Amino acid sequence: MQAAQNPDGGWGYGAGQASVTEATAAAALALREEPAAADTLERGLNWLRGGQHPDGGWGFGREDDQSGWQTAWAVLALTRCGGADDLCGRGVTWLLEVKTLRFTDDKLQREMQQKLAIDPTLRGWPWLPGEATWIEPTALALLALAATPRTPAVQARLDEAVRYVEDRRCRGGGWNFGNPVMLGGNLPPRAHPTAWALLALAQLAPAAVRPEDIAALRAEMGRDGGASALAWGLLALRTLGQDDAGAATRLIALQGPDGGWNANPYHTAVVQMAMRGHL
Repeated sequence: MQAAQNPDGGWGYGAGQASVTEATAAAALALREEPAAADTLERGLNWLRGGQHPDGGWGFGREDDQSGWQTAWAVLALTRCGGADDLCGRGVTWLLEVKTLRFTDDKLQREMQQKLAIDPTLRGWPWLPGEATWIEPTALALLALAATPRTPAVQARLDEAVRYVEDRRCRGGGWNFGNPVMLGGNLPPRAHPTAWALLALAQLAPAAVRPEDIAALRAEMGRDGGASALAWGLLALRTLGQDDAGAATRLIALQGPDGGWNANPYHTAVVQMAMRGHL
């Protein structure tokens, strides 16, 4: 993964591709416990430090002037790797203040509760400001804020978002990308949102994790079978003190001749964190 670092200090989704916030933050988190990679890590953190927008958020990459869900990746990496308290504070403010699509009409709220089986008053996080909220950006924001000082405003937002995650649980356990019900039918869980939700709950509300959530994650890891699903799932399981030796074996077998996974620094970073057992 170090060989895939760009001259500007960041990482893209492939060797030689433009540096992006998500891949660079994931690489920094993967390298933070590697003493031999200290210089590589610092160059990556410098890339992240230089990418903050005036509003306190981060975009997809340096050419993206709109702050979005990548802000949580940057805050998580800079907080855990240290040395950017002022930047992280502004990033936290962005996460606390970002606007989401909300429904305030009482009749519409009741209809949503009946048709979608959700509480529409609970706030998660969107991919982009002003949009609807989803499980993955919500879980990522929870992980980022959990690593920062617990001010009253942060704690209140964490508490509400944990309730949001629990409210969106699929009927048989695990999580889909958003609502658990659509057009009168129960939606199935998927590996990625389930893994991310469990990572967040492991940090903030471990008692909320149910056996059926774990079972759903294991089943979806096997159904998907890709490096990303296996890595995120294994990371979630190990964070919860569990394991899946078969998934680990399948994941190792997917390693490419270049030493990475899918020729993708982001996927490779997640695999490294999965093998380590924590973010």
